[in-house]
This record gives sequence, C-alpha cells and structure tokens, in this order.
Amino acid sequence: MRMTADAAAAADARSNSEEQLEYGGPRRLLLAVPAHAAAVVLAVSWNHDVDTAMQEAYKRTISYILQLAGAALGKIKSHTSLERLLREQRQEIADTSVSHAEELKQRDEAVSEMRMLSLTDVLTGLYNRRGFFLQAEQIYKLARRRRTKSAVIFADIDGLKRVNDELGHEAGDAMIRDAALVFRQTFRHADVVARLGGDEFVAYTLDDEQPEVILSRIEANLRAFNLMQERSFCVSISAGVVLVDSNAEQTLSHYVLLADEQMYAQKRRRLH
Repeated sequence: MRMTADAAAAADARSNSEEQLEYGGPRRLLLAVPAHAAAVVLAVSWNHDVDTAMQEAYKRTISYILQLAGAALGKIKSHTSLERLLREQRQEIADTSVSHAEELKQRDEAVSEMRMLSLTDVLTGLYNRRGFFLQAEQIYKLARRRRTKSAVIFADIDGLKRVNDELGHEAGDAMIRDAALVFRQTFRHADVVARLGGDEFVAYTLDDEQPEVILSRIEANLRAFNLMQERSFCVSISAGVVLVDSNAEQTLSHYVLLADEQMYAQKRRRLH
C-alpha cells in the first residue's frame, strides 16, 4: 500500500471516482477520501483474479483503512498546530513578562529619580530643606534611643550680597557652589548636609568631637580651598555648632534654631 500526491491528482482527474479497476494486468484499486475533493488517496494492487464479492470486501476494508489513515493524519496536523499555538502563546507570555518587567524597572527608576530631585538642591547638589529634615530626623531619633552624641551645624556665607552686587549673580552662584563644596568636605559621607536656601547651610552629624574641632575643620578647608582656586573672591563661612542633648525632649528643629543663633554670634564676633 502507498499514499501519494500523484495518486490524489489521478483520482481527481478521473471525475473524483471513488474506485478504478483495471483488468488484463495487475488489478488496481484507487480510493479517495473524500471522493469529491480527494485529500487522501490509497492505491492498492494485486495480481490474482478475485470475484465481485471479494472486490467489494477489499473495497470496504481498504476504505475503512483509508478513513482511519485520514483521521490519523488530521490528528497529527491538529496536534502540530496545537503545539505551534502553545509555543507561540508561551513566547508571547514570555515577551510580555520581559516587557512588563522593563516597564516596572523604568517606572521605579523614574519614581526614584523624581523623589531624589524633590529632596535635592539644584544649585549645589546637597539636600534641600525637605531632604535634610526627612533624612536627619531618622538619624536623630535613632541617636536619642541609643544615647549617641550628635551635633547640628548651621552655616552662612559671608559677603554673598556684595559679590552679587559687584560681580553679578553668576559669580554669586559660583560662590554658593564653592561654599557648599567646602562645607560638604568638612563632614563624613554618612552625615546629612543641606542647603536650606539662599546662603544658609545646615548639617547633622553623629560626632562626639567638641564644637571647636568642627569649626576648626571648616576654617582649615576654607583656607586650603582659597589657596588652590583662582577666584575674584574668597569664600568665607560663619558657622555655629550645638551639641544635642540625647536626654532632652527637644525636636531637631529646636537644635537647628540654636545652631543658627550660635552662627550669628560668631558672625558678630568676626565683624567686630
């Protein structure tokens, strides 16, 4: 037995007949399913003579085999299509998952960037007022619970108005950036350093050193900076330091105000 495309064409060419017997040589039987538009054709041949009853029996048997073969081929085709569909669906799900994960990552990065921008001073790159209190409050509460020594430092740039008036606001902005750099260098990376606005800066540090030591570091960094930089102005900062009493029931804002008062006291001493 054999199934061929040529046989299908032959069967169709013979007016879609269901069978064809040839006598005077090998006996052949062609069966097509379906007969009106052959999708599967089975060709059978034998060399001995058979009577009409036997021919009908052959025909019925072969027709049944042909129908089973056609059904099996249909199942195989359906199974292959199903596998392809499942494969495409799995790939689509995988692609969607990757795309969704990338979207979530980009969204998280955008949210994180927007949050950081909302806490950062654009001119200096330090924390702004909101960023300072958001970050420093957490450390302040922890320091109080653990009875850890800490300090608040408030600073103000000397002569910024004069630089703005005489050299312009671009020079004034440069002076603010320089002062921010010097102020930031005075503290450790873990300390919270911010520009409150204008020419005012604040820092919160878990530092057990005496206030005079912190002020001395600021002055030393200022001298080194002014010696190394070629500017039409010298950067000068007045600062006040207040040690936090971890046993007192006071807010961080209270110590910022005290440090501000200490800063103005130092500025008055320097001016007189």
